[in-house]
Amino acid sequence: MEVTDHRHTDLYVSAATFLTHYALHPDPAGYLAHGYVDLCLAAWPTASGVELDLATRWALWTWIVDDAFDTDMLDESRQAVGEFALSLLLVACGSTQPGAADHPTLRALADLAADTQALMPAFWWQRYLTHLEDWVHAASTKLLDFVQPRRTPTLREYLTIRPPDGGMLLAAMWTELAERVITPDWHDPLLQSLLRAFSTVGCLTNDLADSGDPFGPVGALVAAESLEPVAARELVAEQLLAEQQRFWWLYSAVRSGGFTSADTSRFALALDRFRHALADWTADSSRYQPPEVRIMREQHAPA
Repeated sequence: MEVTDHRHTDLYVSAATFLTHYALHPDPAGYLAHGYVDLCLAAWPTASGVELDLATRWALWTWIVDDAFDTDMLDESRQAVGEFALSLLLVACGSTQPGAADHPTLRALADLAADTQALMPAFWWQRYLTHLEDWVHAASTKLLDFVQPRRTPTLREYLTIRPPDGGMLLAAMWTELAERVITPDWHDPLLQSLLRAFSTVGCLTNDLADSGDPFGPVGALVAAESLEPVAARELVAEQLLAEQQRFWWLYSAVRSGGFTSADTSRFALALDRFRHALADWTADSSRYQPPEVRIMREQHAPA
């Protein structure tokens, strides 16, 4: 892939340094080959400087933790998974500091939290902690209740966990950070509707690309409706299209104005850019079927 974005080299070096410094992955170059830097650059085309760097580190950290739940924690006890999840939340809010023997993600998180609090308003950071907690709880619930016991979720169970898991709301806040566009209207009912649509579009985009995961919407439809995987995948794709149309409808309403700050319209535009970048990335990224994850999933697939 030809690199044309002048920001690419600096951001790639920063991302590789981040992964190496905290020992977050044994092969930083191989991990970054999934295209994370390209996604961040495409999602935040006007971002630069420390804000772009910090938002990218948060994105990488979140993917690494997601992978930790998918791999490192697969065979751990319920108590060990709960302790890991609790440690993430305690470190994030500053209630405890990680030790040298703790999971690498905890050490990285402590510095990410400190760097973010030094840069962003206190109200923004508290909002971020709220959605980070939601995401950690959802990730641990999926692992303990479905992945470890090899139980495919019902469609209702899937919808209970995703898209309300908070992950896409974290992405929305990385967008605020990277693009320097903090909306004061986050809790406005119309913007909340847009954020819910953004979350649904993002989750379905991700989960449809990751259709080898038996614990996603395709697997839920196969189990619940006795559908063939191809038919289930087509239904999920149809639902994604409907959710994209809903997002556009709400996005257009937000962009039409009426908010107290022009930043809200800019934020809506940034969300639209992110969801398009995510769709392009998931279509091509090797993240969705790397051999090690595919083998793990085959071993833990429902009987």
